Amino acid sequence: MRVCLISLMLSVLFNIGCSTSHQPIEIQHQSKFAFKAYEAQLWNEAVFRWNRVLKISPEYAPAYNNLGVAYEALGKIEAALQAYETATELDQGNRFYRFNYRRCRFLRRVVEEEERESNE
Repeated sequence: MRVCLISLMLSVLFNIGCSTSHQPIEIQHQSKFAFKAYEAQLWNEAVFRWNRVLKISPEYAPAYNNLGVAYEALGKIEAALQAYETATELDQGNRFYRFNYRRCRFLRRVVEEEERESNE
């Protein structure tokens, strides 16, 4: 898990500019709440809020990316990978989403290797 926390601290994960004036008010509200949860490291709350955003706007790539961040912080690597992958598919030109997805895939391999070594 130490690798997960280090990886989380080193990367630019959240899409800070996700709340803009042309979005529905509810998305803005949920996004603000999710960022406050992120700042307080209340990851379950952040997951809840990003999922609420996705119910309103299921094609909103920043929410998937940010959901991946929260899942990763909770140690839910597979869920994080799925969220990052979806963000990448929805916005293929976004280098931050691709970076997060690739980094998380690498993290999964490292964690799997650590688990194998500890079981030996």
